[in-house]
Amino acid sequence: MKRQQALVNGRRIAIVFRGIGDIGGTNNTIADHARQFEALGYQVDLIGEKISRSGLPGGTGRGIRISRLPLAGRYKWRWFAGRAQRVVDRAGYDFVAGHGHHYRQNVLSMHNCLHRAHELVHGEPIPADRGLVQVHDRIFSIGQFAYCICNSRLMQDEIVSRYGVERERLPVVYPGYRPSQFNRSDRDRYRGSVRAELGCDDSVLIGLVTSGDFAKRGLDILLEAYAGIPDKTRRKTRLLVLGKLGKSARFIERAKALGIADRLHFVPHTREPQRYFHALDICVHPARYEEFGQTVQEAMACGVPVVTNQRVGASELLPAAWHEQLPSAPDAGVIRARLCELINSSERRAEQAAIGYDAVRSNTDTRNMERTLLIYRDAGLPTVQA
Repeated sequence: MKRQQALVNGRRIAIVFRGIGDIGGTNNTIADHARQFEALGYQVDLIGEKISRSGLPGGTGRGIRISRLPLAGRYKWRWFAGRAQRVVDRAGYDFVAGHGHHYRQNVLSMHNCLHRAHELVHGEPIPADRGLVQVHDRIFSIGQFAYCICNSRLMQDEIVSRYGVERERLPVVYPGYRPSQFNRSDRDRYRGSVRAELGCDDSVLIGLVTSGDFAKRGLDILLEAYAGIPDKTRRKTRLLVLGKLGKSARFIERAKALGIADRLHFVPHTREPQRYFHALDICVHPARYEEFGQTVQEAMACGVPVVTNQRVGASELLPAAWHEQLPSAPDAGVIRARLCELINSSERRAEQAAIGYDAVRSNTDTRNMERTLLIYRDAGLPTVQA
């Protein structure tokens, strides 16, 4: 009934993102937005390539699946962008929310700074023929958006510097977390069973949790830091790495070469990462560049202390005095020293966990939606008539 009313009143929203339906923080945010827009009385069409043939969960809108072609990586992004743009243009939506995967929208939300991330991870400019880079460069060259929502000040600074966009068009809205899923009160519910599953008994469990891209997230830096911990201290610990395992082989080999493979658990990515957060004693996110880093916020919401650096956007949520004390970039020696301090002091772990929890607890998915909605309305989102 609400969808029919939205059609009558002409309140149709398109949300475009190639990976809709996949696992990750951006997908969760898009699903949350779609669900809340539907509840407000809008018809929401989610346009993506990875949408299941069985459709989307109820209440999150209608899925419009862009067909895939067996194209090389440099072409698949441009294929999707062009096809998605055609769908948007033909349908005549009242409002279009883009997420960096097609060209023209009322409001753009960016989640990655591909140029800067590649430069910091690989030490060289990103190849100009990379498909998604070409899409991003064209989006900012065309400039057909009222606002571009940045997920951190780190991203805002990069877009101003890289593309010359006026800062006034770049509001910062931090992604929100789901308090029903990531909640420190659930620690007793999951901790014992997951630690038993991992066989880590009373060890201090250190973890890196990510949806993927271990090089960007600094797994090699973490391995070097962990390997340098004095043996007596390291024997008290285990190391957990959660993420997509497709590109883990070289990191596993590195762990073997460093003599720490026997203390390392690799766990596949999951839609229930909160189970593993509650098993952790320390979360480490040594990213070379992380535009936001939702898992950092989720760990804090679960009451886990986090070791990170200023190149991780989520660190901006910490009190200014704490943020200023963080290293400006990931450093194995600094991480090692911080880990030794936390491994040997449950009191320090509890203190840092409390600071992190207080920093993020109000930054929920609801707050994110409220701030996003204000920007959308300022950019022309029509009001649904009763």
